[in-house]
Amino acid sequence: MNDPVIVAVIGGAAAVIVFSILARFWRGRREAVRDFRIRKGVRQQRGHVQRRESEMAELAGRIIATSSTDTIAGYRVVRQIEAVFADGQAAPSEAVSALKAAAAEKGANAVINLQSVRTAAGKYLAQGDAAVVEPLADEPKSLPALPRTPPIVPDDR
Repeated sequence: MNDPVIVAVIGGAAAVIVFSILARFWRGRREAVRDFRIRKGVRQQRGHVQRRESEMAELAGRIIATSSTDTIAGYRVVRQIEAVFADGQAAPSEAVSALKAAAAEKGANAVINLQSVRTAAGKYLAQGDAAVVEPLADEPKSLPALPRTPPIVPDDR
């Protein structure tokens, strides 16, 4: 062990091992911090998306009627606001719900001329006209109850 070359080689190897361990520890800490920041960002985005989805559901609930034509049975179109579009949805119902939310944001309570189509990319597009409607005055508010009739029992002969 008195040979200076052997001592230098062992010292160099020990330094490489220590440096390798420290570098691996440092890299692990950097990755952990980066992963923490990514997870935090994802949580924030998920919260934003959930808030936006609940807001869209509340807005879509304000739409009282839809129609694929320019009229709605039982309602009179007071004012047609403007055309609205919802693009890139995964399902036709999602596209219509997003369209209803967009119409409600414009101040509408109905959507007329509603169309939903599948795009070449496999997503769904909904389009229609945001409108304000009111119930017809001469329409009854509810249907009268039908009289109850006794059930017909088959004869066992």
